[in-house]
Amino acid sequence: MLKAGLYIIATPIGNLSDITLRALETLKACDVIVCEDTRVSVKLLSAYHIHKPLLSYHDYNAEQVRPQLLSKIAQGQVVALISDAGTPLISDPGYKLVRACYEKGLYVTCLPGPSAVVAGLVLSGMPTDRFVFAGFADKKKYLEFAHLDMTLIFFESTQRLKATLATMAEVFSNREVAVVREITKLFEEVYQGTFAELIQHYERIGTLKGEVVLVLSPPSSVEVRTIDIDTALRQVLKTHSIRDACTLVAGSFHMPRKQVYQRALELSKEK
Repeated sequence: MLKAGLYIIATPIGNLSDITLRALETLKACDVIVCEDTRVSVKLLSAYHIHKPLLSYHDYNAEQVRPQLLSKIAQGQVVALISDAGTPLISDPGYKLVRACYEKGLYVTCLPGPSAVVAGLVLSGMPTDRFVFAGFADKKKYLEFAHLDMTLIFFESTQRLKATLATMAEVFSNREVAVVREITKLFEEVYQGTFAELIQHYERIGTLKGEVVLVLSPPSSVEVRTIDIDTALRQVLKTHSIRDACTLVAGSFHMPRKQVYQRALELSKEK
């Protein structure tokens, strides 16, 4: 018999066979299953003949639903939390529920399993000793990660992939990149190279389907040529102030911002 509490359960990210035996046992024994989208979760649950009450819990209703879940656990129920795919709490509001449980002294445990973050990293061929998961790709936040000397991991949709690669190329030009698509599914693929190579590749491919994990290598340690810095500065200065352009280029080439700024001033005198 399961102890009353919150059970955070990882579910498959593609291949339904990736669910664990413990996850199945817990889902069959719980009192209620909390998920992002009931229409998505019912497909997995039906495949394993699991029929339990479902409650939707997402960004838009979390504040209203959270007290209900805490009350159920306090009354002795077993609440199973799953996401549409993969490990809950990764890029979803589940962590607030976990914090609320701890604040009320309620039991919380995790049933580990599939994660697109880890699977994408492993398949990418990039260094795995130090890495950062940066969430969904957002060009407004790239500067926060440009200076990090480690592997970077982003989520992205296939519809925005080419545009995202082009934008990233300006900020992370001295990193290699791997596009890991359709993880664990029939058409799983990994394509690695420079940003220029990948952009050219996907322009030839055309329309893509599925989910994407972008994995960027740590910054290259090769010596940077002045011509490369100049080219990058001229490109970025078309759309950014000199201050932001220097920050972007310095991060891309893993160089001191002061050094890049001096070069930007020299270029400005050539006009």
